[in-house]
Amino acid sequence: MGPSYKMQAESDSMKDPRRLRGRLLQQVFGRPLKDFIWILISGLWVTALILGYIGFSKSAVSKGESSTPLDLIYLTLQLITLESGSGAGPLPWELEVARFALPTLAAYTVIQALALLFREQRQRLRLWFIRDHIVICGLSRKGLLLARSLLECGEDVVVIELDEGNDLIKQLQVRGAIVLIGDGTDRAVLNRAAVHRARCLLAVCDDDGTNAEIAVQAQNLVKDLSRDPLTCIIHIVDPQLCDLLRENEIGGETFTQLRLELFNVFERAAQLLLREFSPFSPERGQPDLAPHILLIGMGRMGENILTQAAYTWHIRNPDSNNPLRITMIDLKASEKWKSLEVRVPHLTDCCQVQTLSMDVRSPDFYQANFLSDSQGNAVDIIYVCFDNDSLGLNVGLTLLSRTKKQDIPIIVRMMEGHGLASLLGEASEEGSAFRNLHAYGLLDKTCKPELLFGGVHEMLARAVHEDYVQEQKLLGYTSEDNPTLVPWDQLSEEKKGSNRRYADHMGIKLGAVEHRIEPLRDWNAVDYEFKENDIEIMARMEHERWCQELRREGWRYGPTRDDARKVHPALVPWTDLPENERDKNRDFIRDLPRLLSRVGFQVQRSN
Repeated sequence: MGPSYKMQAESDSMKDPRRLRGRLLQQVFGRPLKDFIWILISGLWVTALILGYIGFSKSAVSKGESSTPLDLIYLTLQLITLESGSGAGPLPWELEVARFALPTLAAYTVIQALALLFREQRQRLRLWFIRDHIVICGLSRKGLLLARSLLECGEDVVVIELDEGNDLIKQLQVRGAIVLIGDGTDRAVLNRAAVHRARCLLAVCDDDGTNAEIAVQAQNLVKDLSRDPLTCIIHIVDPQLCDLLRENEIGGETFTQLRLELFNVFERAAQLLLREFSPFSPERGQPDLAPHILLIGMGRMGENILTQAAYTWHIRNPDSNNPLRITMIDLKASEKWKSLEVRVPHLTDCCQVQTLSMDVRSPDFYQANFLSDSQGNAVDIIYVCFDNDSLGLNVGLTLLSRTKKQDIPIIVRMMEGHGLASLLGEASEEGSAFRNLHAYGLLDKTCKPELLFGGVHEMLARAVHEDYVQEQKLLGYTSEDNPTLVPWDQLSEEKKGSNRRYADHMGIKLGAVEHRIEPLRDWNAVDYEFKENDIEIMARMEHERWCQELRREGWRYGPTRDDARKVHPALVPWTDLPENERDKNRDFIRDLPRLLSRVGFQVQRSN
């Protein structure tokens, strides 16, 4: 019966420049010592050798001995192996320092060299025993941020990187990650990384095709193994490839031993940004007043913000005649809007879009006449979405100077939260002259394990649980009556797993009645209705799946439910199930289109 439930005066603005300068100095000089360790060691070597030479020179003079420069150099080098430096009487302080410093430095250098020499051998040894680890293919900034976070959480991490000269490799090795040099699309390299014993595989290379190929090779590696499906999360940016793979993302036939999840930093960042800096009023009692959004820079981030804002507006105001107002500024604004119209036809039904094809460095942009409409009403919110952080910040500061008299939030999309973004973040405190200017670090916001692992299956499982909780509370039940009526984060792993298995099985049930799951294209697909015969078939399949799951967990039939003894009266064949219990399964099936639309999918008949 569905899942397991059958069961947050302007202050002195002169302080802002000082805070910015202080933050910049911290960024430059606040780096850890390990970043400079070999420069420091090299300096100590040179200093110790010079002191040894001077010490031996002074010692020879004090003893009346004649020594050539080559003799002094030879004696100094012998200090490294403890074969010189001893002598009767007091020695010059330079020699005293050098005869202890040089052997110590030599020992340290040898130890470090051996550590580097045998690092690969140590990694191979660890890989013999490692299991339930996480494999990351591609060490870009995305891969680095994810690996760091996972290591901080105590996870075992194996990284596969093609470029052995990647400067980020050492940063992870010193933190305990295993780094293999090789091609993630090579099945032999995946085998060396022990993917067949891994808990999760992340493909975050810069090329979409490479990430998709990694998923295929991983499937070939684990397809004949008796194990739980390997979770494979791949980063895909191209919309067409994303749609193609998403048709197999839930219950697909292509990936049988692989639980495929897609990850798009632009799509996920747009979702999170619109929650943190929403253009919509939080009140839901009456139809909303259409806001006016200004979008500057229509790359992938800009497109995702526009599309998701429009869909949210459509859901909030399905019968409203006041369209969402959007002004787009880009060098090719008209062309990009036409492309979006073709790919997302529903945009024209709920949006009134003005396109301005202009250069943000042009005089027309600096005049900023686009900040208000023909009636003189100012825009409600501004999103600046450029790949270049410096350009984005420059545009944000320009708009801030033009909107001093209006309280308009300006959100600048930046790649990461440190550097320029961290300076801006500190400057935008409440009461500051920069309070309306906000930096949004794209990778910092999205490359987090808790978000990454919350893929489509996870979102569906959460949606099922949230609906169940809401339904039970409307019936008057509380968490005291039913311990599962709690937020997802407080739910036991057993109950979470049951919801996940329910989400995994959706595609199988739909395939049995010649339906499939595909990316959401029809925004009215939430109202899709199944034929009664199809509902009956899928409801019966869901009941049988639920029965098998409970029997595996040790439940058995009994006339009265007893959770402590794992007894349930609904553990009977479909033909023997009471009609009211059958209706619960049918209601779950009827609700599938709405659940899928909440996470960006729809139901479509196959033929």
